[in-house]
Amino acid sequence: MRRVLTFLIGLSLYVPASDVFADSVKHLKVGVYDNPPKLMLTEEGNISGILGDLLVQISQQQDWQLTPVRCRFADCLALLEAGHIDILPDVAMTPSRKQFISTHSEPALLSWSKIYTRSGANIRDIFDLENKRIAVVEDSVQQSYLTDIATGFDTPLILVPVESFEKGFEQVLNAEVDAVASNQFFGDNYVMDKALDSTPIVFMPTELYYAVPKGQHRDVLRVIDSRLKSLKANSKSAYYQILDQYAPTASFIKLPNWIWYIIAALLLSTVGFIIFNRMLTRRVADKTRQLAVSEKRLEVILNSVDGCIFIKDLDLKYQYANQRCADLLQIPVEQIYGCNDYELFAEPLADFLTEKDRHVLRTRKRLAYQEQHVDPKTGEERLLWSVKVPLIGPDGHLNGLCGIATDVSEYEALKSQVNKLAKFDALTNLGNRQTLIEHLSDRYSKHSSKSTDWLMFIDIDQFKTFNDRYGHDIGDQLLKQVGERIRSHCRAGEFVGRLGADEFYCLSQTLGHQYRLSGFDEWLNQLEVKLGAPFVVDDTQLFVSFSFGVVRLADCKDYIEAMKAADLSVQHAKVSGGACIRFFNEDMQQEFNQRQLLLDALKSAITHEQLTLHYQPQYLHNGEGPARCIGFEALLRWYDDEHGQVSPADFIPLAESNGLMSQLHFVVMNQVMADMDNLSTCFDHDDWIVAINVSASQLRASDFLSDLQHRVATEPRLARHLELEVTESVLIEDIDGIAQLMREISSIGIQFALDDFGTGYSSLIYLKLLPLRRLKIDQGFVKDLLSDRSDEAIVKTVIALADGLGLETIAEGVETKAQQQRLVAMGCKQLQGYYLGRPEPLAHWRKD
Repeated sequence: MRRVLTFLIGLSLYVPASDVFADSVKHLKVGVYDNPPKLMLTEEGNISGILGDLLVQISQQQDWQLTPVRCRFADCLALLEAGHIDILPDVAMTPSRKQFISTHSEPALLSWSKIYTRSGANIRDIFDLENKRIAVVEDSVQQSYLTDIATGFDTPLILVPVESFEKGFEQVLNAEVDAVASNQFFGDNYVMDKALDSTPIVFMPTELYYAVPKGQHRDVLRVIDSRLKSLKANSKSAYYQILDQYAPTASFIKLPNWIWYIIAALLLSTVGFIIFNRMLTRRVADKTRQLAVSEKRLEVILNSVDGCIFIKDLDLKYQYANQRCADLLQIPVEQIYGCNDYELFAEPLADFLTEKDRHVLRTRKRLAYQEQHVDPKTGEERLLWSVKVPLIGPDGHLNGLCGIATDVSEYEALKSQVNKLAKFDALTNLGNRQTLIEHLSDRYSKHSSKSTDWLMFIDIDQFKTFNDRYGHDIGDQLLKQVGERIRSHCRAGEFVGRLGADEFYCLSQTLGHQYRLSGFDEWLNQLEVKLGAPFVVDDTQLFVSFSFGVVRLADCKDYIEAMKAADLSVQHAKVSGGACIRFFNEDMQQEFNQRQLLLDALKSAITHEQLTLHYQPQYLHNGEGPARCIGFEALLRWYDDEHGQVSPADFIPLAESNGLMSQLHFVVMNQVMADMDNLSTCFDHDDWIVAINVSASQLRASDFLSDLQHRVATEPRLARHLELEVTESVLIEDIDGIAQLMREISSIGIQFALDDFGTGYSSLIYLKLLPLRRLKIDQGFVKDLLSDRSDEAIVKTVIALADGLGLETIAEGVETKAQQQRLVAMGCKQLQGYYLGRPEPLAHWRKD
């Protein structure tokens, strides 16, 4: 083993850090410009609005940290292009913006733009804006579009740039401008209860996205894309709840007076009349071509909408239908005009549609519902979400209804797929934990059958090491082959699945009543042989061992207890060295219960401050004269009235596995801070240190850095005297993230030591990336230093390596004078161990 460690020390520089360690938590600066209800900041400075709330909802699930940056829209774009913000919601993609931003593929929101003016203003179409002052947000898509319109139609428009839509509307109310261009979300909400109206001028159906700097944050865009597709697929998801939250409230939808003219413009005869009328009143020969272009653009807009748009008169005959309606019915658009539903659909569906239409005309209220269509040629069923609203003319008379039907078949299929994923593992296509729980619950509901049922957990030994060596792609292929072998070995009535990571399960009802019946032995031996055969992945032959944990369901009262028992059994198998089988029995149960009692006692000890600190001294010895104490290592000790003196080797792993390490860290830090005055009296110099151990779970705590910063502000001496000891196991999971955190902690003065160096997956990359002060030589190498040449060679290597990098070394576990002398002679001047001093309460070390 030591030869392997020595070899790893020599070769570890050739292992790229990116192959081993994961990304850190995302910190995203979010540009926020005032554009309610799509995007805004609350009075407390939090991101809000439709797109703001949606981004917050996604970030909470992904553990992103969002920092809002308030800016005007044009400034937001400039900040995004310069990389000073990471993401900007509510962005429409334009050719110029493609040069410096990237977006996801699934639109976050569909919007369009309108022209708004004061009530009573006679503005009906684009030509009425001639020589009018129109407020537009600077650098917005509305400004770009109206500039193109003014150029293309030879219509002089006076565009007045403003910093926000709200400023534009205020200028309209104050008669500083004649009109304002805005998206319908902001405009329709703003004009309610104000002396403002929307005009019939509607333009630019726009897909809105979250934008990032060009080529950056691809992982963020992928997550947003995936979440948008998933949320849109569920009509009860947070996506639609957010839309409903910001929708304008009204008892019924009464379309503005101008809407009839917009819809009537779809009818060729009316459009022709408008074109002819405009030709007579405005330079007839000059405007014919421009109006034709406008008509074509409007037609393109309506035909590009992802939904069927249609108009019916009071007799429920179609007066207009866009191309999507024709595609659904598979007939030309012209054949739809003048028809009713009975001429286009089967009678049951026509009855259903007619009933909904008459309800809208009778109540004059908006109606939304689902309808199902069958493809007349393929027989394929399509599910549509329909919205119908009454069309009310300027005189208040009802003229018909307008409908929009969106095909949601793909969303429903996606929802079905999501439901499947909820019960099946995507990698192996086996049942997942939820499937196991359902099967177990069913077994326990049938009391007569569970006595013959068994549950077995199967865990791949050292799978993490395997993944680190070969990579996750090979690891995934191995998991697939393992699952297939287990599945092929099981018979009817036996369920196989994957619990997660490298753990599988098998639930059987045919194995008999006793632990060691010959039938079960034979079945289990055959499974061991099958799994013991080498796996071949990408022409590589792999040998893998497995740990098995087995429990009889009759020995447990419910499925929760059965799963705990199986997990306990497989853990015993792994502790025993793996490649073995362990059955759940009374001894294992008793040990489990004792562990739970000890856990409850530990929680109580933390709450009632029953944990204490002992300090073990650390000495500096130059080879001449007495050793000088240079600091202490703070070590937790726990005495319980019921359990007696509990070893840290027992309660520290218990705390780690049950999420209590952060609480233990607070206990240690609180005590060290309280002992600072007394600690200083133990030394005749001011360069002493007190070292405490920190675990991976403590470093991953979101408030670890802020807590240290607060403590240093409260007790400045910590910055000079505190040292944090981290082990290599802390670094393996996320070297880049941990290195960044350690650098931030070092910036406030706190020092670091690398504990137990050489006992894990030693890598010189740690020494290169981390702000270390000392390396601690593990006591395992010190113990046999005088008798084992390998240990001596390893210690010499560590000391030489530290000297070359300008790091100090300290040896722990010094128990004899001979060990001390040998270490000092080898160049290790700092020592710690029972020979020099055992851990004792602080009062033992005070120099009173």
